[in-house]
Amino acid sequence: MDRPYDVWKLSESWRIRFAYFETYGPVPWTLEARQGYRALSFWDRVRLSSNVSAFLFGPMYFFAKGMWRKGLTLLGVVGAVVAAVLLADVGGVIERMAALTVPVVAATTANYAYYLHVAEGSRSWNPLEGVFGRR
Repeated sequence: MDRPYDVWKLSESWRIRFAYFETYGPVPWTLEARQGYRALSFWDRVRLSSNVSAFLFGPMYFFAKGMWRKGLTLLGVVGAVVAAVLLADVGGVIERMAALTVPVVAATTANYAYYLHVAEGSRSWNPLEGVFGRR
């Protein structure tokens, strides 16, 4: 397969992620993909399905990786969530859950978004692009 990127310029973690995404797509929905996912080591599965840096830095992580369109979208979602929580004055548990919404979305979508950005040249504004099945 002719790749538009140099796989050897990627770290080992990114090579594992990219190899999985090239073979199975973003999520293990098919039996073959689930078997491939289970064949990975525990830490490789963790690295594949989440991104700690994206969780901690949210939209800024997307900007740093060159996915500024998706970062701006996430920043807009942050603004909307903050405004909704402030206007609703819900407090307590709901406020904390709302505060985790964007970091969790960023952490679970960043890996596949970066794959699409590097491997397929995606310039989409949608941070959930392709997450619910192949593009």
